[in-house]
Amino acid sequence: MAMAGAALLPLVLQLGSLALTGGSVATGGEVVPREPFGLADIHDYRQQAHTHSLALAGQPLEERLGQLEAEVLELREQNRDLQERVKRLESCECWGLGRIWPEGARWEPDACTACICQDGAARCGPQPNLPHCHGCKHNGQTYSHGETFSPDTCSICHCQAGTVRCQGSSCSELNCLESYTPPGECCPVCRPGCEYEGQLYEEGASFLPSSNPCLQCSCQRSLVRCVPLKCPPSPCPEPVLRPGHCCPACQAPGCTEGGSQRDHGQEWTAPGDPCRICQCLEGHIQCRQRECASLCPYPARPLPGTCCPVCDGCFLNGREHRSGEPVGSGDPCLQCRCANGSVQCEPLPCPPVPCRHPGRIPGQCCPVCDSCEYQGHQYQSQETFSLQESGRCVRCSCQAGEVSCEEQECPVAPCGPPTSGPQLCPACVLDGEEFAEGVQWEPDGQPCTSCSCQDGMPVCRAVLCPPTPCQHPTQPPGACCPSCESCTYHGQVYANGLNFTDADSPCHTCRCEDGTVRCSLVYCPPMTCARPQSGPGQCCPKCPDCILEKQVFVDGESFSHPGDPCQECQCQEGHALCQPRACPKALCAHPLPGTCCQNNCSGCAYGGKEYPNGADFPHPSDPCRLCHCLGGNVQCLARRCPPLPCPEPVLPQGDCCPQCPASPAGCMWPGFTVPARHQEHFSPPGDPCRRCLCLDGSVSCQRLPCLPALCAHPRQGPCCPSCDGCLYQGKEFASGERFPSPSVACHTCLCWEGSVSCEPRVCAPAQCPFPARDDCCPACDGCEYLGESYLSLQEFSDPREPCNLCTCLGGFVTCSRQPCEPLGCSHPLTPPGRCCPTCQGCFYHGVTAALGETLPDPLDPTCSLCTCQEGSMHCKKKPCSSVLCTHPSPGPCFCPVCHSCLSQGREYQDGEEFEGPLGSCEQCRCQAGQVSCVRLRCPPLPCLLQVTEPGSCCPRCRGCLAHGEEHPEGSSWVPPDSPCSSCMCHEGIVTCASVQCVSSCAQPHQGPTDCCPRCSDCVHDGRKYEPGESFQPGADPCELCICESQSEGPPSLHCRRRQCPSLLDCPPSQLLPPDAQHCCPTCAQALSNCTEGLLGSELAPLDPCYTCQCQDLTWLCTHRACPQLSCPLLEHHIPPGSCCPVCQAPTQSCVHQGRQVAVGEHWAVDTCTSCSCVAGTVRCQSQRCPPLSCGQDEAPALSPGSCCPRCLPRPASCMAFGDPHYRTFDGRLLHFQGSCSYVLAKDCHGGDFRWMAAQW
Repeated sequence: MAMAGAALLPLVLQLGSLALTGGSVATGGEVVPREPFGLADIHDYRQQAHTHSLALAGQPLEERLGQLEAEVLELREQNRDLQERVKRLESCECWGLGRIWPEGARWEPDACTACICQDGAARCGPQPNLPHCHGCKHNGQTYSHGETFSPDTCSICHCQAGTVRCQGSSCSELNCLESYTPPGECCPVCRPGCEYEGQLYEEGASFLPSSNPCLQCSCQRSLVRCVPLKCPPSPCPEPVLRPGHCCPACQAPGCTEGGSQRDHGQEWTAPGDPCRICQCLEGHIQCRQRECASLCPYPARPLPGTCCPVCDGCFLNGREHRSGEPVGSGDPCLQCRCANGSVQCEPLPCPPVPCRHPGRIPGQCCPVCDSCEYQGHQYQSQETFSLQESGRCVRCSCQAGEVSCEEQECPVAPCGPPTSGPQLCPACVLDGEEFAEGVQWEPDGQPCTSCSCQDGMPVCRAVLCPPTPCQHPTQPPGACCPSCESCTYHGQVYANGLNFTDADSPCHTCRCEDGTVRCSLVYCPPMTCARPQSGPGQCCPKCPDCILEKQVFVDGESFSHPGDPCQECQCQEGHALCQPRACPKALCAHPLPGTCCQNNCSGCAYGGKEYPNGADFPHPSDPCRLCHCLGGNVQCLARRCPPLPCPEPVLPQGDCCPQCPASPAGCMWPGFTVPARHQEHFSPPGDPCRRCLCLDGSVSCQRLPCLPALCAHPRQGPCCPSCDGCLYQGKEFASGERFPSPSVACHTCLCWEGSVSCEPRVCAPAQCPFPARDDCCPACDGCEYLGESYLSLQEFSDPREPCNLCTCLGGFVTCSRQPCEPLGCSHPLTPPGRCCPTCQGCFYHGVTAALGETLPDPLDPTCSLCTCQEGSMHCKKKPCSSVLCTHPSPGPCFCPVCHSCLSQGREYQDGEEFEGPLGSCEQCRCQAGQVSCVRLRCPPLPCLLQVTEPGSCCPRCRGCLAHGEEHPEGSSWVPPDSPCSSCMCHEGIVTCASVQCVSSCAQPHQGPTDCCPRCSDCVHDGRKYEPGESFQPGADPCELCICESQSEGPPSLHCRRRQCPSLLDCPPSQLLPPDAQHCCPTCAQALSNCTEGLLGSELAPLDPCYTCQCQDLTWLCTHRACPQLSCPLLEHHIPPGSCCPVCQAPTQSCVHQGRQVAVGEHWAVDTCTSCSCVAGTVRCQSQRCPPLSCGQDEAPALSPGSCCPRCLPRPASCMAFGDPHYRTFDGRLLHFQGSCSYVLAKDCHGGDFRWMAAQW
């Protein structure tokens, strides 16, 4: 134990020294810094510890442990004190501009901002008294200092110290030959596909080039890459290499067509039809149509003599457009032009808007600040919506093109922890599946239904689809709402961007754009014939084609006769007009006859005979002339005769040259067996260069003189130079022989009649774009690229772009960017002089940053900071300080401030009043960042039928409900199932009756669709009425005539009786007759209501012609239809209590209430009604009372003996009627069922009376 205690002391002392962070020692409550430990300090410490342990060695173990425990506690207290001091020091420092600022320090991050360190936080604000720091103006808009904005989709601008600095979006470098910028984008992209030897190929396509069939090429990333083609082994012993092929094949029989011999496998284009390709296979000719692969949606028509359309223009709406030429788009908001077979459209330039999230209104091109577009969705102004961003619940509000969002708390669990025992949250079970409380889901197979679990009960409701912004949306399978991602047009579904022809109208070409189909008329080119033809399903007419020798030729086409190549034909109006082909003039004087014309200069036709080129022949009529054929021209020269020594030479018969007459004596010469004749010239044997003459037996000899040669390079003959060959640079050549120039390389010489002419060698055109220079002619066994020569299959760096790697293959050079290894960072940096990027830095939106460097975000330099970490930029928002108000508004960098209030996603200024949340019926006020609300008061309504709409605060007067549709009070309409009836709404009661016709002219006429007869014009009593005018034709105010326009013919009068509303269960004492200016009676008391307890019940009003039924909380009263009577009008009689009249013969007396009344007798029924007997009919007339206007505390009432009511103080009354309806003294209506006795009214003070009502 003693040894253990001695060993613990150095450990405790070491912990105490480590507790003094930074080598400080606590002395008297202060921290005194000391130097870090060195080797001497450690050695001294060990000696002290050893001495201390020796001093404690003699103490008991308990004392030593207690002393150690006290030292450990003391060290803990010192450590805690040091930590608190460090925290206080850290809270008094601020971070800014990459350094630490002490408490109270001031600095300026820019020329317009001043910062101060307060309570460990940097507080920054604009500097006062600096006009240029108040903001910037750009394109008519004002921006505050430090604000970042985007004037267009491709630029980001920043307002700094009154100056606007803009920079474009950084675009990555493309490695392709052709690029384009899609509409609405900033950076170009590679155009898919490749163009090689004038042909277009799709991306990823493989093909054999026509110039070199021994290469296998492919289109990859808009570049063509070719590799040598490997030939398979041939199955035959002696394969044959055919022209245009790379690999030898077995010999097969050929084909014969039109006098032409074709080899097996040979392909050719049919004459007159460039789209028809024929091939000889095993002695049989097989033809097919050429397949054209177009890489553009609107290619131009094929060039003359070719088949496939090309992408150097556009053919759109029946019209040719050159590349770059504007084309019509059908959308007034787009500007389109033709671009290499494609149509590129750009939106019209729009003026800048003063909001950051402007919305788009259908029918307008430019965005406006009346709505918002946020994250691809459209929102109306003052609309509040919720989003989920990075797992956070965000509630946003749209206000005049600005969107402000604030984070919401996640909803808490619907049930809390139980007070005792385990308790589970309520769950819902639907179709055997369990759902937790508050969960929303979509039932299987029901995409238009949304369900949620509320208090353990599943609540399902139909999903309301928003209106689609397109005209031809498509209902996707399994989806609830239609979508604008494609178009449904005439029962067919078309993808967005697809061009098609309307099946119902072939003369319209249509295009699906964002769910809307826009069609335009096809432009038909003018016809060149007098009688064009149109076929079924064909839009534009065309001229008839021509058929000749079973071949079809289009109108206007010129072609050779299929059976006679010497005839030239043209198709006109469906007929082939042929004539002999015009022969061009021959380039020689005596050509040979050709296939159609005599213009073959490869020989000569002379004197009725044909001679090959270079042939010598005698003149056909002059044997003393010798002719020569050269290139279709004939040259004839006279034969040369030697000079004669005799004075009188003789021309023998049949010879061309004269001769001297023979002398009688000859001459002998050594070596001659026969003596020479007199005057004979001869050369001695073995010496052809001497000429001898025999004269009278004597011989005289002399060396022959040599005439000057008429050629430049004569050869040496036996004696003299001769032009029948050439001696050129020491070598002899025959006349007509070709030979390489011995002195000039790549030249060919020709010896012709002793003269040599040399010219450069004619080389065949190379079948590759970059042939190597051979001895004389270019060859495809290597490459010459930008002045340098390379071997085939050799790789080399591109002289123009050092980051590209090129390959020479058979005279073809393909270059591509050197491949770079994939990097694991998102913003790599390409150092200068290097080809591949690296993660040893960052390149972010045009800004270069080193590893670990922190700088303002180029997209939001005021509110965000970015740090470069291993080649990737990590950006985050600057933290906002907390505020004390409950409804702060967003300030700079969307940080909350208390200068105004933010309620429901909208900012309100201090003192501003506004409406509360939707449906709350509250009026709110913003005061010092706090929002206070009070409930609104609703004004009283004068009607009994009142309804409160969802989302409204106060009720409104309700009209009448008929056939599921609400009609306003006092309106009239025609029911859909009875066009000759009319309905009207009066005090919540619907009255429907047949139209009662009135005739106001002598000869009315009734059409098949008219309910009442019409007058032929709108003239009545000499006055002409205009359409829409109405009038009363007579004294009866219930008759009404209207001048109505007709679809055909002039306007006419249509007269009928006015319809009166049914006064449902109005007591006779309360029925007020109409006055002289009105038609319908009124009821002095309010009519009863159709309540839910009365739905389906019927009521018989006082008028027997009406039947009323309670439907849709509205009394629907229908007028009974009466049959047509055959008796005269004077014999019509309506029995008492009936609605319809019956036929009854006229009598001289009348019966009234069982009493016989004489004709002409008058009597009074009551104070308001008087009757008389006229021709057996009782006619009664009621007095019309004027309308009353009583005060608030008055009511109309009848005095005994009076007919018309007058205003009296309003009495208090109650009423019980129907089953079961009650009206209380204060006018309130009650409806309830029961089987008890009820106290309707009683004297509560004196108890003098009590009125009871029993209900069962």
